[in-house]
Amino acid sequence: MAIKIMTWNLSYAYGPGSEGGERYRQKSAAHFESTLNAMGDTIKKIDPDIVLLQEVDFRSKRSHFQNQLDFLARRSGLLYRSKVITWDRLYVPYPGLNPAHHFGPILSGGGILSKTPIHPIQNDFLAKPRENSRIYNYFYLSRFLQIAEILGLRICNLHLEAFSKDNRDLHLVRLQDRLQEYDLDLAAGDFNGGAFLGEDLQDTWQSLVPGRGTFPSEAPLQPLDQFILKNLRFDSIRLEVPDTGTLSDHLPVLLTAEIAPKA
Repeated sequence: MAIKIMTWNLSYAYGPGSEGGERYRQKSAAHFESTLNAMGDTIKKIDPDIVLLQEVDFRSKRSHFQNQLDFLARRSGLLYRSKVITWDRLYVPYPGLNPAHHFGPILSGGGILSKTPIHPIQNDFLAKPRENSRIYNYFYLSRFLQIAEILGLRICNLHLEAFSKDNRDLHLVRLQDRLQEYDLDLAAGDFNGGAFLGEDLQDTWQSLVPGRGTFPSEAPLQPLDQFILKNLRFDSIRLEVPDTGTLSDHLPVLLTAEIAPKA
């Protein structure tokens, strides 16, 4: 049976510059609606069976309180969806000092879209960087592992630490524990670096790195978005990076493969 699985960090449909900074400015509701329409149309054209999404807003001031997962489900036709909320704050005073530019109320996280039913298994909220102050970490988003079963495959949608190498290393250890504990067939998402596997796991799973960068979308040099596959579950594997321009600050990665029968 052939399957197509896509991972995409949406940058909440803001595009390049979504992480903030002194130059961050709120974009119009029309910008977000136009971008989400284009994202949904792109997903529909690529026609994946499953889409793993990161940086999705469910009800946030910065994206005009649009439920982006529901919007994309309707626009793409992948009507089964499952979300994980990893950032829920009444007010985020970032970026800069001007309240007019603050993110404000945030409800955000990750999500899965699918053509077929999704059976949630486990959501892991990963440790925040220990070097950050307690107040900083209070307002800081949680990284996550979202584990579900779809089409008989145990899949993990993930978003790992971006700004602390030590913390990302801890997240990779947790991921490898989950690969074994849940006997995962596939893990994919924004690794924010290499999808490292310990030697004891390399006979069972393999890391797949796209042949071109996925970030930043304006000049993609870093392959931050990757896959880990269980060796015995997939044949005829192909990995592509669709050119979606600057809809997000990441480009998506598309896996096409045959599902092998369970041994």
